[in-house]
Amino acid sequence: MREMSRSANFLLGLTMLYYTAPRQADRKKNPVAWCSSIVPVEFLRNMDVLPLFPENHAALIGARKMGVELAEAAEAIGYSNNICSYARADIGHILTGKSPVDGLAKPDFLVCCNNICGTVIKWYENLSRHFQVPLFLLDTPFNHEREIPEHSLQYVEGQLREFIPWLEGVTGKVFDYDRFQEIAIVSNETSRLWREVLTLAKHKPAPFSAFDTFNYMAPIVTMRGTPEAKEYYRLLLDELLQKVKEGTAAVESEKYRLLWNGIPVWYSMRPMLQLLAKHRANLVCSTYTNAWVLEFDPDNLLRSMAKVYTAIMINQSLGLKLNRMEKMLRDFDLDGVIHHSNRSCKPYCFGLYDLSRQLQAGSHAVPEMIFDGDQTDPRHFSWAQFETRFQSFMETLALSRTR
Repeated sequence: MREMSRSANFLLGLTMLYYTAPRQADRKKNPVAWCSSIVPVEFLRNMDVLPLFPENHAALIGARKMGVELAEAAEAIGYSNNICSYARADIGHILTGKSPVDGLAKPDFLVCCNNICGTVIKWYENLSRHFQVPLFLLDTPFNHEREIPEHSLQYVEGQLREFIPWLEGVTGKVFDYDRFQEIAIVSNETSRLWREVLTLAKHKPAPFSAFDTFNYMAPIVTMRGTPEAKEYYRLLLDELLQKVKEGTAAVESEKYRLLWNGIPVWYSMRPMLQLLAKHRANLVCSTYTNAWVLEFDPDNLLRSMAKVYTAIMINQSLGLKLNRMEKMLRDFDLDGVIHHSNRSCKPYCFGLYDLSRQLQAGSHAVPEMIFDGDQTDPRHFSWAQFETRFQSFMETLALSRTR
């Protein structure tokens, strides 16, 4: 058996701490909050709140192949099969008590930001009723323009200012502005390290694949703003720099460099990795992992947070998504794109075929593949379809190399 690296061991310890600490916490000192995936967690860290992320837990449920069982438990009480499988898996875990990590500690309150989708609003309203706990909703307008309008920034910044007394009320603590500044700096530094990790995939051959980064990303999602997450990415970066120095390749004899656009198919990552490697293809980067590169201006913290948390990739127009993807095609010298048309995540996939056509019409057109799937629920994914489309995609990639 291959020995685990220091960073892998560190990540395992962080994961255990993330799930066990809330269950063992003194709730007066360390209240527990359930949060949607990209909320201004720096406010919570400042109040010694322990945040838990049901979406992250649902991804783990999918990876451990428990998605169908728990989704069906939610469907049995009336939740539609058409809503997000993260929501159904989370609700199924609450109903059955089943989880790959003994479940999430019950929340003292909830924090929801709709910068990722509208589903989270109703999902968290139902969680609030179920647990009978308060809910704070941060409403971020959709961003149609290259620059976020001033009225949108004022609107979101006003809510962030309202968030502070709300937190003081539910925790019984006083908000420490100096400590908040320090936590934001740690969060910034962690995001910077994460960006540097992702940027290493520009090297040829790439020292890791996007499949690796789907695992590496856990602390930037769940523990942003903590010294532990910062230390993990510093350790990981050092290890990967050494791999670059040694010329270590994630995919032997790397030939094709690809972009993954979408949320991972958590229950099928290993066979996908093996299939791509068989064809000397590597997913070197992903739009998904880049969504957590969040950096603030420490001199204008609330305003910059309003901007950053509103400008999340999934909350942007088709034109902005197109610009981002074209930049990645250039920066990482990519040969093709794999798009996950994800039944669960309508905002991520809205306009996907239009986006593909616009990419083809641009100056950096490359072969593309679109497949139908679901992040957590394998009932909406066909391996045979994926494999067939991938084979055709590889033939197109091979032809494009001969032109």
